[in-house]
Amino acid sequence: MRIPLPPSIAEVEALACRRGVQFAVEIGLHVVMFESDSLIVIQALKEGSSGHSVFNNLIEDSLFQAAKLHCYDFCHVKRSCNTVADALAKKAKSGPELQVWLEDLPGDIAPLAYLDVH
Repeated sequence: MRIPLPPSIAEVEALACRRGVQFAVEIGLHVVMFESDSLIVIQALKEGSSGHSVFNNLIEDSLFQAAKLHCYDFCHVKRSCNTVADALAKKAKSGPELQVWLEDLPGDIAPLAYLDVH
């Protein structure tokens, strides 16, 4: 999903996380692990507050939405372990406003996802 004029990297990460949580709720998932390479966002989600008024509302909204799930966790991953998310972010820049794949992945993303799980 494209985010027009992102204010800061942390806000973009917080926006992406909130959208990921909303999406998980929308499609009826019950047990979800959310990953991000943004340590500041993951720490804020784990602590329940960012201490940064700029994106604290996004953190609070993510946690409010996540409470609808049966079980969830927010985990920090190294940037090198986040190649699928990076490729999807680049793809979003040039694609339609919103793209969703529930079963099949695009041909350029599938090999990265396969390497990520193996």
